[in-house]
Amino acid sequence: MKNCCMKKTTKIVTGNVCFIVDGKNNKVLLLKRNREPMRAMYTGVGGKTLPEESPFDSCVREAKEETGLDISKVNLKGVVKTILDGGDSSWILWVYTAGGYRGEMAKCSEGELEWVDISSVNSCELIGFIRKIMPYILDESVIFDGTIIHDTKGNVIKDSIKTYSRS
Repeated sequence: MKNCCMKKTTKIVTGNVCFIVDGKNNKVLLLKRNREPMRAMYTGVGGKTLPEESPFDSCVREAKEETGLDISKVNLKGVVKTILDGGDSSWILWVYTAGGYRGEMAKCSEGELEWVDISSVNSCELIGFIRKIMPYILDESVIFDGTIIHDTKGNVIKDSIKTYSRS
């Protein structure tokens, strides 16, 4: 008997992305990816959350692993579910900013780290769904959540992002 309503199983990964902000110099640290998917595109640092970790602890660990920096003043900016259109991949991403850091920046195996003027962020080749949420990431007065459906290059096909005032 054929099941006409069976849907493809989607793997859901929990992860994080963090944008380290140097407020004194008005810069944000971006990672230019050196591997697929979305090679040569910019994002924050981050990755998968291990089963025993909280999203916050995962953010701190991933930032250290990818940058060599110990981050502080970590702020949850939002939670977004990303879905690869036509694929079997979905991420629940906890999005953070870090307003402080210490240590020496190390080379990153994931790509090239670059301090970018906040005013120039939109001229970078940002992953499409990162471009979509970047205004909310950099706006200290809001938090956000929602879902983004994207293609293999990260271009947004459909989204339902909502913002909420922090006040």
